[in-house]
Amino acid sequence: MSKSKEFTVEISRAEHDRKLAEGLLEDEILSVGKHKFNRGGFRARHPKFKLKDTKTRINICVDSDILQHFRQRAESPHSAPYQTQINNELRAIMERDLAQEKTEIDSTAKKLLANDDFLDALSAKLKAKELQTA
Repeated sequence: MSKSKEFTVEISRAEHDRKLAEGLLEDEILSVGKHKFNRGGFRARHPKFKLKDTKTRINICVDSDILQHFRQRAESPHSAPYQTQINNELRAIMERDLAQEKTEIDSTAKKLLANDDFLDALSAKLKAKELQTA
């Protein structure tokens, strides 16, 4: 598949007529001719979009005792629905994992920055790259 974001769709008279015969209305199908479209661009059109603010419907199998536990918790007064509670628990696990990854990255960065051999090699690499782009 092409990586180009722009693509063209050509609709023939036969394709158009076939869609009409299938029961689609005139305004539900493309007219005869060439039509240009662009893929992507969602993020450009929606710069404030946050993945965290969306919900995705999935079907998963969970152990019955786990589901029962969260349903019972949800029956308590002023408690969140069971799906929200499950989501919150999963989020806590995800955030813990991400924090652990950041700690590991920070630790590695500190070790590298304390290593003179690494810094010398990095300096040489940056100088070489600077000469290539000059």
